[in-house]
Amino acid sequence: MGYVMAMAPCFICKQTFSFHPNLVPSIKIKDGVPHEDGQREPICAICLEKGNKIRVEKGMEPIIARPGAYDAADENSVNWYDNRTLAR
Repeated sequence: MGYVMAMAPCFICKQTFSFHPNLVPSIKIKDGVPHEDGQREPICAICLEKGNKIRVEKGMEPIIARPGAYDAADENSVNWYDNRTLAR
């Protein structure tokens, strides 16, 4: 059995981080801004925490990262053929 981690820059802070490609929180982006028809871009744990503080202050529910979102994944658990691999 092997393990895999994706690496990419966080859309918000631009710092490279590692994550489980099917579980990491993401945001749909088109032409550099959030858009329903955009491509999913990953969000790091630090930016998710900062964003959740703002969401709660505005009376919105926080976004909860799925367990294992920032951990290595069993290579057999990753959906390699789905071009929408980043979590919704």
